[in-house]
Amino acid sequence: MSILNRSRINLITILLAGMLVFPSKGRSQNVTVTGQIFEYVTYYMSNFDVQSGSSDIQLFRYLIQSDSYPVYAQVWFKASMVSPALGVITPTTIVELESNVMQLLADLTLDNRYFTVTSDYLYDQASPPNAIPLDVTPIQLLDPQEFDAMMSSIMTTGQLADGEYTFEIKIYAGADESGLALIEHDSRNIVVQTPTAITLESPGGNVEDTTQTVVYTTYPFFNWSSQGCGGCETYIRVAQYDPSEHASIDEAIEDETSLPASQTEGWENIGSFASYQYPVTGARPLEFGKLYVWQVKKSLNTTGGMEELISNINVFKVADPAGGTAATQATYHPVLEGLRQALGEDQFNGLFSSGSPLDGYTVQGTYTIDDQSVDESSITYLLNQVINQNITVINVDIED
Repeated sequence: MSILNRSRINLITILLAGMLVFPSKGRSQNVTVTGQIFEYVTYYMSNFDVQSGSSDIQLFRYLIQSDSYPVYAQVWFKASMVSPALGVITPTTIVELESNVMQLLADLTLDNRYFTVTSDYLYDQASPPNAIPLDVTPIQLLDPQEFDAMMSSIMTTGQLADGEYTFEIKIYAGADESGLALIEHDSRNIVVQTPTAITLESPGGNVEDTTQTVVYTTYPFFNWSSQGCGGCETYIRVAQYDPSEHASIDEAIEDETSLPASQTEGWENIGSFASYQYPVTGARPLEFGKLYVWQVKKSLNTTGGMEELISNINVFKVADPAGGTAATQATYHPVLEGLRQALGEDQFNGLFSSGSPLDGYTVQGTYTIDDQSVDESSITYLLNQVINQNITVINVDIED
């Protein structure tokens, strides 16, 4: 095998076989497969050795077990991709590999750090461990031109190109080498995306003109845009901005926060939301007539460790609607304001505007979800789920 072909096999295998998802449970009577993949937002090439096929971070780990030994096993997998960034717009095979038939004398743990195309043996969990000969044969590899494009992208960005990667696996097992049967066939898609900047949308804007960044509620909705990413955590913080005390908005956001109320946290974890209503509990009440700053960050799990993506800072003023400067829908109770955002203007107005079935309605009494009493913060959390399209409103019923 030429050095070039070996490099192609090594590179493709550590990038793609390393991210392979193995099934949670085999369907054989005597063999089970359990394990997991450690998925990352970004895959940096600095964590991989292209020549040896090894890596210093864990991508997968799984366990093959049988209720009696010996047992024979073989693994086949195929990886394909669609990556407009590389000019690949139709599903294209990256690599198709097949292992030798392995005789297992005890439970076997597979870890990507020790399972490479240059590995000659695996070691089971017996005491002392048995050496299991390993030989991986390439059946099909990425076209050389597309491989060169992938290499060029990796050399330029230092990471795996954006795209949708599909992994398919077949596991065969049997009591003898010639009687292997398919016990599991599984596949999964992984979307690799380079995180983009977080852009704050509302409320607020630049500090130079706060007359254009006014809100008329102490429970404003915060909206921003950013490319989604699996496994990311989103955080928000809000703080008062007093020009007589703070030299800049950067100084204000680093001062005491209104959200979160606890000064030991610094940021409020809000999961994967892309908008968020100022909460009823867990935050200091906002006050009319005062300026506030807010900021959002994402915590990203990459093969190089945890990284943070932080937005710019927006400034807004909370104006008193009773001052006569504006009559606005934002003066609604926070739960009604959440309903307005969740239902949309047309549907909300059809229910709550003048002459509508709920004209003059005020929020009072107790809240229930599935006949269980909950507090107001649970209601606003549920509304945030609707607003962020994590759940969908099917219909709305009005009860007397």
